[in-house]
Amino acid sequence: MSMDIEDRLERIEKKLDQLLAKLGNGAGAGAAMRAAPPSSAGEKEVASDADLDSPRGNPEVRFVPKRWSGEDMKGRKYSDTEPEFLEMLADTLEWMAGKDDESGAVDKNGNPKSKWSRLDASRARGWARRMRSERGESPSARGGSSARGSSMSSAPVARRPTRPSDDMMDPMGDDSDAESIPF
Repeated sequence: MSMDIEDRLERIEKKLDQLLAKLGNGAGAGAAMRAAPPSSAGEKEVASDADLDSPRGNPEVRFVPKRWSGEDMKGRKYSDTEPEFLEMLADTLEWMAGKDDESGAVDKNGNPKSKWSRLDASRARGWARRMRSERGESPSARGGSSARGSSMSSAPVARRPTRPSDDMMDPMGDDSDAESIPF
């Protein structure tokens, strides 16, 4: 049954993308989804601007991921590196957090150690998003993880029309589940 729900949600999302494209605002339903907080579906959290601007929001790079082939960034603040490096660092920190979860590692206070890796990963994603935004690039040029969990004032927000006209309801000629949409 859950597969049926996932299929229906995917079809709804596609229809919303098509509808928003037809409206011409340039933001698909995926953009609205990326602005939402992370879910259990594997989405990665992005630190908010308030967190990045906090006293601990710009940590120092403590290691360089093995896959990184660019300049050595160890010892620099996150804000003094490159978005590509920060995204790779965030992925590595998430991987480390997963390993800590598997092993049941805890910090000196008895809390899950993975919490700290995930916090640094979210800050790395937040700085990468902020840098790309300042450059006028899309929030995530690599197309994977993106601006989730925080507000981004320069990004357009996709909104569902309050009263769509009948000609907008079915841009692809498929109204097989139009009546079964619960909203």
